[in-house]
Amino acid sequence: MSLIGIEGRDQQTICALSTPPGHGGLAVIRVSGSQAYNKVHQLASFLPKLPESHRVYYGHLKSMDSSRNLDEVLVTYFQSGRSFTGEEVVEISCHGSPVVARSVLEELVRTGCRLADRGEFTFRAFMAGRLDLVQAESILSLIESKSEASAQQSLRQLGGDLSKKLLAIENDLIWCLAHIEASIDFSTEGLEVVSNQELKEKFTAVQIQLQKLTESYQTGRLLRDGLNLVLLGEPNVGKSSLLNCLVGEDRAIVTEIAGTTRDTVEASFLLNGVRVSVTDTAGLRETQDRVESLGIERSLRAAKESDHIFYIFDSAEPLLKTDLLRIGEIQPHKLSLIGNKRDKVPAAQISSLKDLVGTQLQTLKNFQNEPDFSTWLQGQVHFVSALDEDCSLVLKKALSSKIEMEDFGDEALISQARHFENLTKALENMRRSQDLLLENVSPELLAMEMKDSLLCLQETLGQRFDDQIMDRVFKEFCIGK
Repeated sequence: MSLIGIEGRDQQTICALSTPPGHGGLAVIRVSGSQAYNKVHQLASFLPKLPESHRVYYGHLKSMDSSRNLDEVLVTYFQSGRSFTGEEVVEISCHGSPVVARSVLEELVRTGCRLADRGEFTFRAFMAGRLDLVQAESILSLIESKSEASAQQSLRQLGGDLSKKLLAIENDLIWCLAHIEASIDFSTEGLEVVSNQELKEKFTAVQIQLQKLTESYQTGRLLRDGLNLVLLGEPNVGKSSLLNCLVGEDRAIVTEIAGTTRDTVEASFLLNGVRVSVTDTAGLRETQDRVESLGIERSLRAAKESDHIFYIFDSAEPLLKTDLLRIGEIQPHKLSLIGNKRDKVPAAQISSLKDLVGTQLQTLKNFQNEPDFSTWLQGQVHFVSALDEDCSLVLKKALSSKIEMEDFGDEALISQARHFENLTKALENMRRSQDLLLENVSPELLAMEMKDSLLCLQETLGQRFDDQIMDRVFKEFCIGK
């Protein structure tokens, strides 16, 4: 159901459980709307007639007909204009039993409250101007964050870091548009309101900022979702052993029988504050086994969707022709080669083996345009043994270099596909605007491109929206937030 476009729906007082369902020490039930306090007062006679905002009151909740106690609770009152939603809000802290929480919600519904939709509290905060759409999305990202880096990035967005950048770009666009429109108005009088050189400088500055933000998407997505690593290779090269080595526990079954892994096996760990999801896959080979074939199809699909691939091969022999065919389809920046079972190779031969691998790779088309092949070879080809204590350190170091290539810092980043789409369109409009400016075309045409760029920016911030945009943003929210 759409959160907007339903007449009178946003005027109703809503309620929901805001803590996770299940057993716990406490459960918090949130009530928001113009009648929030009056509704709760019907169940909590101990509350004063004139409550103080941000004050906590203790007492017993009773059913509508006062025939039974519901629970011993703490009730916190938030005055309209001083709450998260901007409306009058009451939060009830009761004991964390699903039975108790359900009873309280049922009684609130009996008073005339409506159960909240997904994200409806945050939606009301947005509609009240308490936060913009970028900040609203950051709340969901913060709730779903799986690493410290992800949480910190979401907090920065919630604090307005990205919104301030977008507003600054919006101000520059409005300045340009205002001067272009003025030039149109005074064109008959021969007055030049703003020079082309001034506009060119502004256009360039806006493009630089938009370019920087769109380029940050990959880093922002990595911070939000983590790095998706896939282990790929022939059967029996030790992919499952290396998975267990990376995560520090036995997640995948390991045997000497080739083809033991028939399906993808997933696990995760934290590296430099970033969540790494690692997927072990079925060994790649020709087979008539229907089940194994399905596993191989999943392996190839997982590889296509990955951020990085560890292609595993047996150190005891050079890369096979089938290995080279598969490696030839992978972009070098997305690939690390891991020679496993190093314990079977004399230490003196490792260097020459690495050179041999390099010679084989240089025959592949995807490596012929690699600008610094020797540096790639040095940093992305590793020989390990799952039996060695340093195996995990070597593998994680290879991944660390991938993560460190992304400049996290404290910069404002974009991590939502919606932001990337809008800002990419805005950047394209600005580039066309600059081309038109250099061609000295009619300022009316220039203004049209500028307006389209401005609308993309305002849509990102939520200054311009429709039902489809709101549903896209809030459909993933949980009930109670």
